Amino acid sequence: MATIVLVHGAFQGGWVWREVAALLRSQGHAVHTPTLTGCGHLHHGARENAGLHAYINDVTDYLFYEGLEDVVLAGHSFSGLVLGGVAARAARLLRRAVFVDAVIPESDRSFVDVAGEAFRHMLEGNRVNGGRIRPWALKVFGVPAEREDWFKPRLCDFPAAAFLTPFPGEFDPAAVDAAYVTCRNTASPFIRAMAAKARGLDWPVSELDSGHCPMVTCPEALAARLDALAQPARAAA
Repeated sequence: MATIVLVHGAFQGGWVWREVAALLRSQGHAVHTPTLTGCGHLHHGARENAGLHAYINDVTDYLFYEGLEDVVLAGHSFSGLVLGGVAARAARLLRRAVFVDAVIPESDRSFVDVAGEAFRHMLEGNRVNGGRIRPWALKVFGVPAEREDWFKPRLCDFPAAAFLTPFPGEFDPAAVDAAYVTCRNTASPFIRAMAAKARGLDWPVSELDSGHCPMVTCPEALAARLDALAQPARAAA
């Protein structure tokens, strides 16, 4: 049994991991699905100026208050930055960091800096109420129409500041044993490019036949991959 903490991406909440979490628990793992401040059932606490630091604090505090150690910490999409920040602060608590179709941090650079100008234009095109960003179109998430009624109503606006906050300090790829799970059908070119970046860092990389949200489109395959990566030996990747 492993302790697995699943961190959702932008606009979502812990709810998005429901099926994956159930499958992993059936394998005997202790699974946690924290929700970041202002997301999901915590949407009433949304703050326009909430940046990356707030979300790193959310997860670091969660590990502390829940008394979790030897954690397999998996993060999706935006939360690759959160994984990097938690690894910098609390590497001693982590067994492995698993980046699920996620951005890989770069020292002192924001999500927008890493993503490039095409993403910056999309970000500006989705601004509402100044400091908030409305969710992307479903095709960006890669969620099929038959799951729209479950997925779309649960999405929440996300603070623009989170995408614009530079990663705090230096990102050390060797700070924790890391692995990457890439999705073959992801629409975003810069996210697809992260797999090559992970290989360049000598991280094990595995591929799923999925759009950007495999926890929705192929929860069984993702749960199987996380189960394998939860094993102590890096050879499991």
